[in-house]
Amino acid sequence: MLGERDGHVVAAHYGSTPGEIAVCMKSVGLADRSDLGTLELRAERSMLDRALAARLGDPAIAPGSARRMRDVWYLRLDARRTLLLGSHAALRSGPMLGKGSDRAELTCRDIASSIAIVSIIGPRAGRLMAAAGLPDDLAIGALARDPHEPSVVAILRESQRRILVLVRAAAVDALWSRLLAAGEPLGAAFVGCDALTLLGAAPPDPA
Repeated sequence: MLGERDGHVVAAHYGSTPGEIAVCMKSVGLADRSDLGTLELRAERSMLDRALAARLGDPAIAPGSARRMRDVWYLRLDARRTLLLGSHAALRSGPMLGKGSDRAELTCRDIASSIAIVSIIGPRAGRLMAAAGLPDDLAIGALARDPHEPSVVAILRESQRRILVLVRAAAVDALWSRLLAAGEPLGAAFVGCDALTLLGAAPPDPA
């Protein structure tokens, strides 16, 4: 069942929101994150360091890591490039980085149309990643790339049981096939935005 979030069409649910929540709690859910947008921020390293530190506090985010502030993740892919990931509404309302002349040195563009985002949620998320040949041992807030597939832009460990995979939109079908094949023995199932909303944006992991 399709729905709308912030003017974007999303998969609201696949027939049973309570069942999808149960999948995320007991095994592993797979979600198309059309509800999220992506901005790309570019600048020279020193400028990007200052802008990120001014927004998020010292020290600046190191390349290969991420930090969350309110509803937006800041993914520092490398020294000169950071992705801002959050709801379309959150990205429209800010956050702007830099001040005065500093802001003129920053380049920010919306790349949501070229990036697809998949969430992997549940206690078997790491096992699914390993079965799919993707990095499965990331620390929370760490970033990785797929060493074998350059179309995977970034992999973010949001929490112990939540992983985000950002892939170039043209290659998302291949990623879905890969994840579904790896997830079938683990009880993986599709999860819609309604279930994710009820679970919360970043719920605490059960003990």
